[in-house]
Amino acid sequence: MFTSTASAEPLEFGIYEESRSNIRRLKESLPEDQVAGLAREVIRRLASRHSKVEHISHEPTVAELEELCTALISDNDTAAAAIIFGARAEGAPPEAIYLKYLAAAARMLGDWWNEDRADFVQVTVGTGRMFAIMRGMKHLFVPAFDAPEKSAIFASVPGEDHTFGIRMAADLFRKDGWEISLKIGLDHDELVADIERTPSSILGLSLAGRHSVDALSRLVVALHICCPHAPLLVSGRDVEDAEPLLGLMGVDCIARDLDEAREHMRVLWEKNQTG
Repeated sequence: MFTSTASAEPLEFGIYEESRSNIRRLKESLPEDQVAGLAREVIRRLASRHSKVEHISHEPTVAELEELCTALISDNDTAAAAIIFGARAEGAPPEAIYLKYLAAAARMLGDWWNEDRADFVQVTVGTGRMFAIMRGMKHLFVPAFDAPEKSAIFASVPGEDHTFGIRMAADLFRKDGWEISLKIGLDHDELVADIERTPSSILGLSLAGRHSVDALSRLVVALHICCPHAPLLVSGRDVEDAEPLLGLMGVDCIARDLDEAREHMRVLWEKNQTG
């Protein structure tokens, strides 16, 4: 999925605060059922990663996890981030923070939700802070591949039947010299798993209309967790109408037409090559 570097700051609090603010505004803009869906997506994606990292020896105690979960749902916006910052400062590697602390906390918070130890509002606050912490750690992770040729994944949002536009875009970018892996017709879990297995530095997602924003938001959350360093570009029909929400989701670039997509892709690729 990714490799890490220990040379950077433990947590970029500026990015954490910006992400936390964006998530709060996003929740205010979405119906409650969609907010609950995003919270479940964060818990499910993070919790599923905990069982895959037995090789990481640094693991928090149950008491430390309970302290972290309590901080995540508390009235203090920075308490949980401070715990993570402290663990990193004491030598916990990024993989342990991401896959042991946060993944295990997601499982515990999910249990608290199911057992009514935490209510809907608390859990959505907690998952939002977890997501913001991950965004604040993005700089610690670098791609685990080194593609010599320009490459990207183009994918349609799950549930979309109108794929002519993304097929045409893939063909045009191939003519421009890009190696494009096109993924269409996959459901949410299939698409996330397929993208995670496919080495590529840029993810181009096709939005067929505002009706796809719910599916897109779940996809973006999942990709931020599974592919934390990969930049996300969104283009498609009515993308201007959805632009405010897309910005709050943490999408890196929004392209209104093919020329904008080409320019964004060029910049993202050059940035990737220079690190």
